[in-house]
Amino acid sequence: MQIMQWDQCLSTDQSNEVLHRLAMLHLSMCSNTRQKSDIEALLGSDPKTADYKGLCNYDLVFSDDIPTYRHLRQILAFFSKREDLDIGVNTKDVAWKTFIQTELKCTETNEIFRKYARGGFYFLPRVESVLFLAQRKIASILGDLPSLSELRLRFGPGATTSVKKKNASARRKLSQMFTISKSASSLLPEILAEMPGWSGFDTPARASGIPFRLASGKVSFVPKNAKTDRTIGTEPDLNQMVQLGIGAYIEERLRPRGVDIRDQTRNQRMAREGSITGALATLDLRSASGTIATLFVESLLPFEWFDFLRSIRTREVDSPDGVLQLQQFSSMGNGFTFPLQTLIFYALAASCVDPLDLPQVSVYGDDIIVPTYAVELLLEVLTACGFLINMDKSYWSGPFRESCGKDYVSGIEVRPFYAKGALSGVSCFSLHNFYVRNWQPEFAQVILSVIDESLRIWGPDGFGDGHLLGAFDPFFPKRELGWSGYTFETFTLKAIRAYYKLGADYVYPLYSIYMRDTPVRYEDEDARRFTIDENLSGASTQGERCLALRHRHHYHGLIRPDRSDAEYRKYNGQVFLVDTLPGYQGYKRIKIYTFGKP
Repeated sequence: MQIMQWDQCLSTDQSNEVLHRLAMLHLSMCSNTRQKSDIEALLGSDPKTADYKGLCNYDLVFSDDIPTYRHLRQILAFFSKREDLDIGVNTKDVAWKTFIQTELKCTETNEIFRKYARGGFYFLPRVESVLFLAQRKIASILGDLPSLSELRLRFGPGATTSVKKKNASARRKLSQMFTISKSASSLLPEILAEMPGWSGFDTPARASGIPFRLASGKVSFVPKNAKTDRTIGTEPDLNQMVQLGIGAYIEERLRPRGVDIRDQTRNQRMAREGSITGALATLDLRSASGTIATLFVESLLPFEWFDFLRSIRTREVDSPDGVLQLQQFSSMGNGFTFPLQTLIFYALAASCVDPLDLPQVSVYGDDIIVPTYAVELLLEVLTACGFLINMDKSYWSGPFRESCGKDYVSGIEVRPFYAKGALSGVSCFSLHNFYVRNWQPEFAQVILSVIDESLRIWGPDGFGDGHLLGAFDPFFPKRELGWSGYTFETFTLKAIRAYYKLGADYVYPLYSIYMRDTPVRYEDEDARRFTIDENLSGASTQGERCLALRHRHHYHGLIRPDRSDAEYRKYNGQVFLVDTLPGYQGYKRIKIYTFGKP
């Protein structure tokens, strides 16, 4: 079998054949151990008869024989996260059962905190102390609740209850009838007044008569691996806008505390340090967002913050069992869930350590790093608050640590390459380069044999996996003119573009301006800039600026936002908006110009 196109996918059987060949090569380099014998028996001699269910479920125990451990872990990584493998499991049913279990867990937690609020339940004194400190830290980090005009309301890249994922774009969402949950409907006039061109009205009072549709959230399932799907929540359009706005605000408030959820590298560096010194532990939770109970959040957040977040969360969802009242506070489809859970876990973790050791605390979502001495107390607090510790991915003894996609043993990275589905040209290039980076040329050669020679292009490291790593012939353009760089070729996927007109296209420029110039609270107020035409500088509010622009007919390509999912194209004298939609179609070969030594 040969891959002739970069976006070509092999079948599941063909992928199994290639990966089985690699797995057997990995096995040949292992020492004779019981775990090697177990995995060898599961693989068998023929990829058609291998026990893939057993491989997906095999629990590999860390071994001091690091080379053997790495090879065995890589074998399991070829299969454990494959979406295309059929191991006889109804993955949607498994995901739904997990969702129900987390809801039951949240019900128990809510009952505990309901009694706690009434004085009918008490935690152990040291847990009480941590919860009290966490409350104070959260209040200090969040500060005063901002108004809607201070938030950067925006649409996300994903689906809403009215727009499917495949069609998800701001233009499409702007063209739908307004959808909002019942709990957030009182905010509708204020939301619409933020972008008056959308509704045609510029004040909350005048916008109150705009038609809208009440909508519940939805429970959706997306592929995760051969054993289960991933459960996500889908939000109404306007809920999503406000959730993302408040989520971005929480994210900004966390940054001065050294918690930056735009960047995972701090967690990764500290995980490596912990694997060397043993002084830092890495902790992980199971179904973290799904086990954040509503009344637990109420107990930690300032009242005005909880009341606002409660109003814009989706309280009920359409599910396979009908309409459910959520016991969890917010799902992973909610725009503020990730910043909020980062805030909560940081506050709890920071409250378990000595103040002088706060620089040794790092949190990214539910990836938590704390000094090793704080593990016992933190685990006690998390368990008391209804969270489930993932003991398979939590480490505080021995030389192994993992966090945010990086695994280390005594400072050496041992993260395997995870196959997420059937092999394709894209994943084969990545796997080949993974082996090159790890100095395993014999494995890289196996993958190279699957890639047709006509598809093989070579280039340097540090520019992604659109080309194969290895010796290449750089091109040095215009040396006579003083150019000192060189070029090489690489592949890149082409985004899906949709050419059509929508009824609300006149609104999109206003939305783009709003996104570009929405006031954001900065530590340095001088960082606030107004970047639109200086003739509009006399407008005193965001709404007035949008209206002024609308009246001057700046619709057709005169405004180009810094970040946008649409662009303007002219064809036969007409202006079209071109949407960039989720996913990819096809690929292209491009040249990259760079400096340095090739």
